[in-house]
Amino acid sequence: MQHMSKASTRGVFLSLVLLCLTVAIIIPINAYATETINAKSFSFEETTIIEFTNSGKEDVNSFRIWLGSDINFKSFKTESGWIGQKTPQGVIIFTSSESVKPGESIKIGVKTDKTNSGINWKALGENEKQIETGKTIPKELPKPINNEKITGENSGNGILSDSVFRIIPDKPNAGSTIRVTGDNFGSLQQFDFYINTNKIGTFETDGKGHFISTVIIPKDQNADRVDFSVKDKAGNEKKISLRIMEAETRKPVTENIKLTIKGIPDVLHRGDFIEVSGTAQPNGGITASVKNIDETIINTRTAEVDSKGEWKVEPIIVPIDAPFGRYTAVISDGREEISTTWIVESGKVIIITPTSLEFNPGDIMKFNGTSPPSKTLEIILKDPLGDEKVSDIIQVSESGIVEFAYPTKANVDKKGTWTLIAIQDGSREFIFAGLGEAPSIPINIEFDKLNYKSTETATISLTGKPLDTLNMLIIDPSDKTKQFS
Repeated sequence: MQHMSKASTRGVFLSLVLLCLTVAIIIPINAYATETINAKSFSFEETTIIEFTNSGKEDVNSFRIWLGSDINFKSFKTESGWIGQKTPQGVIIFTSSESVKPGESIKIGVKTDKTNSGINWKALGENEKQIETGKTIPKELPKPINNEKITGENSGNGILSDSVFRIIPDKPNAGSTIRVTGDNFGSLQQFDFYINTNKIGTFETDGKGHFISTVIIPKDQNADRVDFSVKDKAGNEKKISLRIMEAETRKPVTENIKLTIKGIPDVLHRGDFIEVSGTAQPNGGITASVKNIDETIINTRTAEVDSKGEWKVEPIIVPIDAPFGRYTAVISDGREEISTTWIVESGKVIIITPTSLEFNPGDIMKFNGTSPPSKTLEIILKDPLGDEKVSDIIQVSESGIVEFAYPTKANVDKKGTWTLIAIQDGSREFIFAGLGEAPSIPINIEFDKLNYKSTETATISLTGKPLDTLNMLIIDPSDKTKQFS
């Protein structure tokens, strides 16, 4: 009996030891399990808005989203500074030179060809390290608020903490016409525009909280520093201080400068880089709106007109997922309006774009896109002086996806426009990106060979601004000019 009691005691003791080990193993897992990325989404019909919040400790450098097999993306949009690219496999990759740090968030909007039941996502950190993956099920968007019923404290949601506006030009004259443009205001709200206490205009924001309006400064306005302010119906305001110049100090226009636009060829391809400019009345401003093949405005930009009557907008890259068809640009200076059209068509076999038009010195300069799969692709990267920094031959995978990166060195690599040359099966594409400044389209000359026999014909590839005229002169070793066709 005593022996059995000892055995029982050992059994009980062993059971307690095993139980403690089990608890010791289980408890740490539950205690330290945390959610790294918080993803929530809202949808209305085919449109979905996803908000990713970084709840972890690592920076997030990119997101990838994809759908099920019976549904497709039609379009997408994300915050300023981020670039989205759709792969042939239907995955949209969002990247930026600015990562999402712990506690920060980013919103992404997508439109699908049918109501979606969920969006798969993956968050990646430095060097494409996977941080977390998951699936978000959209909830119904909150019902819109009827602005006419808003009273009291709730009526002051027209001006937000990050609302901003600007005046074009920033040195206006008494009696002149100015353009006022703003962003991040309350959507579908009415505002009043003031010079000091003098109301000179009223306008409304669109569904995205953006507005563009034209107003006239009174001729009797004193030449002095004044406060321009935007006020909502609750009396909240945003203001900026500018100096108004005397009406007679404006440079008289001796000739009527027509409103024109240049830099857009008749045919564009996905991935093309263009610089759009033109002329208008001096010291004013223009608005450029781009309509897609459905006549829907997909982009609006503004630009100042200098004293010579010249204007230009920021460089533009045709998205690699842009639908094929005819597009229209409408240019207005507040007095007249002109338009021009172009066709986006398939013609390029190599489609590569930079992840950002402008990189900071020390950033990793990244390019990605597509080219014919299972073939070699020659990559040459040149700095603004034309010096070759990288030359490589890569094997394109079966997916056709091309990715290339170059780590720039601050205070070493030259600032300006860098050129990536991609060559495959006789096709040659020039891709431009800026380091430390916005890029411009340089004139590039490439020969198909370094040396030729007397019986051979040299093939020269030239790139530059669309529709610009280029004069070429070929001189032989005896300094004689040679004719060419």
